[in-house]
Amino acid sequence: MIKKIFAADMDGTFLREDHGYDKKRFRRLIDQFKERGYLFVAASGRSIQSLKLVFEDFVDEIGFVAENGSIVEYQGQTVFMDDPIPPEVYLPIIDGIDAGPYGSSRAMILSGREQFYLLKNADSQFLEAMTNYYSHFHLVDSFKEVQEDIIKLNAKFSPEEMDDARQWINDSFEGITAMTTGFDNIDIIPPGSNKSVGLSHLCVHLGVTKQNVVAFGDNQNDLDMMAFAGHAVATANAREEVKTLADQVIGHCNDEAVLGYLEEEVNGN
Repeated sequence: MIKKIFAADMDGTFLREDHGYDKKRFRRLIDQFKERGYLFVAASGRSIQSLKLVFEDFVDEIGFVAENGSIVEYQGQTVFMDDPIPPEVYLPIIDGIDAGPYGSSRAMILSGREQFYLLKNADSQFLEAMTNYYSHFHLVDSFKEVQEDIIKLNAKFSPEEMDDARQWINDSFEGITAMTTGFDNIDIIPPGSNKSVGLSHLCVHLGVTKQNVVAFGDNQNDLDMMAFAGHAVATANAREEVKTLADQVIGHCNDEAVLGYLEEEVNGN
């Protein structure tokens, strides 16, 4: 029986900036969690495939809230899957970004339920960066070729234009929500879809109340999850609005502050 859930964002929160974490410490922690009836949940804008690679030694022992809440899995079971974004919604967004003041489709990836798509003429730096998050993807001449249901668009912008680009996308297009996810990326997802939605489905599935959820985050796409949780924790490197919402601010992600917090939790400190 699960008594308490600890849901952590990945990049900028649980993971160091080099995308790693101490697996030996985590192994000890998960063993202690099982004794206590606690569950660790990876709650991220990353795909479910990417999260399973990060936690390849722990897949059956933790929960997954992937694609900003659009896909939820636990012990091999799909607990929740959101509706896709239809082509008549996302294709005009892609064209609009190409014609607009911010970004380019050459720095964009489309996430399907099984596959991921980039343009063949994708920006080389963007293509290289995406290999940290997607183990495999298809290169297409045009996003109009994609036949699979799409659940998320991810677009890269310069750090200086991130907030303006997000606001412009939300003001210019209907049927989606754009939110910053960390570094220089914006996720474009279905309206009403966020990590709190996915996490709430997992809570219902496991019979855990939101008062028994602790959520960790650093960026805008963590705000809904942190507002949902009984206790919200921000890392020292978090955006100011995340720190303002949080009940507690801990150390930097590079110091593995979330791991330290969780170790204190199970050791009763």
